[in-house]
Order: sequence, then C-alpha cells, then structure tokens
Amino acid sequence: MKILEINRQKTYFEVHTEDGVYELDGELMRRNDIREGAEIDGDLLLELHDESRYKRAYKRACYLLDVRDYSYVMLYRKLMQTYQDKALVRRVVDHLAECGIINDRRYAGKLAEYLVERKRYGIFRARQEMLYRGLDKALVEDALEGLEDTAEENLPAVLEKKYGRILTDPKDYKTREKVIAGMARLGYDFRSVKAAIEDYFASLEEE
Repeated sequence: MKILEINRQKTYFEVHTEDGVYELDGELMRRNDIREGAEIDGDLLLELHDESRYKRAYKRACYLLDVRDYSYVMLYRKLMQTYQDKALVRRVVDHLAECGIINDRRYAGKLAEYLVERKRYGIFRARQEMLYRGLDKALVEDALEGLEDTAEENLPAVLEKKYGRILTDPKDYKTREKVIAGMARLGYDFRSVKAAIEDYFASLEEE
C-alpha cells in the first residue's frame, strides 16, 4: 500500500492511502519510517492507527482525571464525545478501572459527602445526582448510608438561608407551598420540610 499524502493535525498526522485515511502519532511514524511515497503493509498501518488512537484517548482520559474525578460511565460518555468509538473508549476506561485510577466505590463515597455536606442537598436529590453520573444503585445507597442524619441537620439552615426572607407570615399558605416545592427540588421530603417550617415560625415567635 502506497502512502499518498501526510497532513499534520494538532496532535497526530493524517496518513492518506488509496484505501483511506489513518491517524498516526509522530513517534510511531518515526519508528516505522512512514513518509509520503513509501510503501507500507496495510495490516501494519491499521495496527499503528489503532495504537495511535488508543494513546491519544488514554492521554485525554488522564488529563480529564487530573482536573476532576469521574465515574466509569461519566468518563466513558466524555471520551465518546471526542472519539465516537465504543471499543476504543471501553478499552481505555477498562484499563483505568483495572489499575484503580477510576474506582466507582471511592468516587461514590466522595460524591455523597460533597452533595450532602457541602452542597447541602437532601438524600433524594443526592441520590438522583449520583445515579445520573452512572453509578450503580447499590453503590449509591451504600455511600448515602449514614448521611441521612446530616441531611436532616442541614435542613433548618438551608430553609432559613434560601427562604427566610419570604417566610414571614405563618398564615401565608401560598408561600408555604412554594417553599415546600423548592425544598423538595433540593431533595428534602415533604414531612420534614413541613416540620422545619413549623419550627422556624415557632422560633420567630419566641424571638
């Protein structure tokens, strides 16, 4: 197979032949003496193409993981946006999982603490956010176990911070319903929110 043309791209080279276009990185090209006009075995060129794409995808994955943590599914989705090759992306993410670089159990634990303790979401909202990130339901429940009390303790402070300015009249039931709906979107259950509102107004009367 004859190499007809080579075009430099940002992170690789496009090698044009009569059979199609192959993507190779510079190191592999130098190592295999690939240049315009040269003859090359088609199977070797395809092998180098696959190796080049794997190296680029792996490097991209490591860059993403340097910036933030990812679950297996979220990293898979992110890489698919760029490479659109299921076999390639799965190979990269599987390798990272086997090496322990990505670990869904560890990720779930950190994420649960962040959502409940720092974002101050209720358990329902935290669960939704974690499932959206592709985490297994059992892992999510394990990670959230023990954080129910923290979420319950956060509720009064979240209620006052977000809605204290409009919760001024105990008999304004329209505002109450608005507040209950807003707190539900944050993942707090209706019963707990209603009780917290009653406690809030009780504390205002005491003051």
